[in-house]
Amino acid sequence: MTFLSKPHQIVFSKVALGIACLGFGTGVGAQSLPDVAALELFAVYEESKAGDPETALAIADDILARTQDTDLRLYFAQSALDANAPARALEFLTPILNTLGKSTAVYDQADPRASQALDLAAQAYAALGKRREALQTSLEAYNAAEARLGAENLALLDRLAVLEPEVEELWPELLPALKKMRKRVSDANAPKATPFGNTSTRAVGSPTAVQVWFGTNRVPTGSTDPAQMFGSDRGTLTLGKLTVTIPPDHTAGMIERPSGWFFTEHLDPSKHVVLESLKTLAFDTFAEGCCAAEDRLLFIHGYNVTFHDGALRAAQLFFDLEFPGQAMYYSWPSKATVYGYLSDSNGVLATRPAMEDFFEIATRGEGKLHVIAHSMGNRYAVEALETFFLKHPDRRLGQLVLAAPDVDRAELVARFDALKNHSDGVTLYASKNDLALQVSNKVNGGRRAGDANGDLLRIEGLDTVDASLIEADSLGHSYFGDAPEMLGDILGLVRLGWRPPERCGVAMREGSDEGGVWDVKPGGCAVQEVRAAGDLVRLFGATALDEARRRMDIDGSSRREFWLGVMNVIEERF
Repeated sequence: MTFLSKPHQIVFSKVALGIACLGFGTGVGAQSLPDVAALELFAVYEESKAGDPETALAIADDILARTQDTDLRLYFAQSALDANAPARALEFLTPILNTLGKSTAVYDQADPRASQALDLAAQAYAALGKRREALQTSLEAYNAAEARLGAENLALLDRLAVLEPEVEELWPELLPALKKMRKRVSDANAPKATPFGNTSTRAVGSPTAVQVWFGTNRVPTGSTDPAQMFGSDRGTLTLGKLTVTIPPDHTAGMIERPSGWFFTEHLDPSKHVVLESLKTLAFDTFAEGCCAAEDRLLFIHGYNVTFHDGALRAAQLFFDLEFPGQAMYYSWPSKATVYGYLSDSNGVLATRPAMEDFFEIATRGEGKLHVIAHSMGNRYAVEALETFFLKHPDRRLGQLVLAAPDVDRAELVARFDALKNHSDGVTLYASKNDLALQVSNKVNGGRRAGDANGDLLRIEGLDTVDASLIEADSLGHSYFGDAPEMLGDILGLVRLGWRPPERCGVAMREGSDEGGVWDVKPGGCAVQEVRAAGDLVRLFGATALDEARRRMDIDGSSRREFWLGVMNVIEERF
């Protein structure tokens, strides 16, 4: 049930949740990548924001004169509210708010930024003493949050509690409906006896709940909406557990989101990937639950990523790899805008202590910690891991995967021994088609480790995999989690522990020594085939190939191609 706070409900445009743009956040085409001057101007804005907010807001106007980036408008609106300038906040938000209810809306209704824009506008109206406008906008924000979270999500109770006194005074005819909604949400969330353990076993025909243990040094916002609980400012380490649901017809490499234009097409767990819930935990409770005998798979996101979007990617990777253990996620405080590149890169040292503490917990117990870091997340990971291993020389990782690393080549070479000596293996994925890293080369004045143009980075003990032949997103930067061939190769690595010669999705480059350079085969082993082959090898050992043939005969022609792929993986393995 939504509030019909206007004669029409809000409609949203068809804007897919992008999986491009130097990370997994805002979808931006290659032509929208900012130039160095724009990045530097945003960095000046960041420096001015605390000491001279008036100057900072003037710089914000200058930036928006260069680009109509809607994420920047949200960011600047929050800064204006922090600076006690609500009228300026509304100026930043108006171009976004004016699109709501139209087919030109800038945010899909499933995008948390839709309700965020309305929440910010409601705060601005309230600060200006415009209570009716604030209530109107808050009701619209509730509608957007309900459409995204579902009508019975516990996070809605806090919104209803805030709305109730305002509705009672300014719009009393809505009060009975509001109280009915509060009761429904409360009843739906009454305590039930549920297991606390990992519940990521796949359920046929039903959404699968993937439990993810997370750490972040983002500052909490105070919101109970799981998509908005953490902002972009740096703080201390927070630990917790979140739940992401994966739809039953999920396609490997995809993060399914609504594609319709109408408000009635809200997030549906049977069709879409949904961040369902989140709770913070005490350190001891977190450590006891996450890190004992089971292996763990940790994802560290890249630049221009919100906490919410990185959580979806962490769950998708864990699910697609059918990782037999615990899912983990670390979210460092990205500004979540393409213009925040310099600010994001400047937070590495400040974040190191929190990440060291997280690694100390995540590497406890008998299970191995496997790490997949993407893009700029590799800078954060390498910095923290090097000092962590100095303090804890007895700790080790399983596999360390450096996916499209936005790290200076010379820096990685200098720090590589610490990584190699404390890991079962280190693999670097690079591409010639990575436009994001080509921009980074110019910004940083040096070649990035994940850029495969020219000579590939070769270090003794490093497996370098060239993914240039794989079809990728418009920026060529998110191939590690999108392409089934890449997922298949990573699965063989982190789940099965197979070296490159044992993996059917890569081939040694001619003239390359063992452990040198490998090329991903287009149309190679997809993740589904590798999963099945790994299970058969684990269960049947040397007779796995015979078992695959037997199952192909039982399934008949409808699954023949699949089983031929499985047998190809097994033959490569042996």
